[in-house]
Amino acid sequence: MNTHEQWSELLRAVSQPAAYPALDVLLRQAVELGSQLTPEAVSCSITELAGGDEYHTPVYSDQLALDLDNAHYEAGDGPCMAAARDQQRQYFDAATDTKRFPGFAEAAIDRGVRSSISLPLPSSRRSAALNLYASSRYAFDAERPRAVADLLARCVAVLMTPSDTDLLPPEATVAEDKLHAARARAQLIDRAEAALTAQQALSRQDALTTLIRRSRAEARSIFEVAREVVEAEKTL
Repeated sequence: MNTHEQWSELLRAVSQPAAYPALDVLLRQAVELGSQLTPEAVSCSITELAGGDEYHTPVYSDQLALDLDNAHYEAGDGPCMAAARDQQRQYFDAATDTKRFPGFAEAAIDRGVRSSISLPLPSSRRSAALNLYASSRYAFDAERPRAVADLLARCVAVLMTPSDTDLLPPEATVAEDKLHAARARAQLIDRAEAALTAQQALSRQDALTTLIRRSRAEARSIFEVAREVVEAEKTL
């Protein structure tokens, strides 16, 4: 599935989210698109307020994105947390923002990241933000990458917007069960991608595309296909 096809599927899902039960897979596809938004873009993630003052990263394109998000959490602040908390777009530039976000800036510079943009997701279940990281300064300053980043953030916000049944109090058992189930599905997809990456020398994006194509060809749930891949890996 090429980038155009991925965008088409994402936009179709946003227009009819009820027709796409595997929304967690689409979120993973969205962050993959974010990691390719400009030639300098290298990673993408979603930051979410998990409860109290604790933030976590439920979806990310690669280990770099997760490491950078964790640098925010360990430092206690950074553009992704500020965007989620204050619901305002946040830019980061490695040359000018070292004093504003010192802990995150050090981690970013050490990993070759020179700029980022974090966009709030106001319609999501909890305070959240979409984060895009780049290897050059000013990667998201031009009008086109900003517009595409805004579009991607709107898509992600729609996919993360709770349905009516999700509006139950956080302590309700059904809501907790749905959250655990969603995390389990995401972990299953992640394990299947890792297995395909090891077996066939694929990138994580190509591994996800392989799962989606096989699911369609076999008219089966992507989770059934992923479970089969993971079980096969155990027998090797």
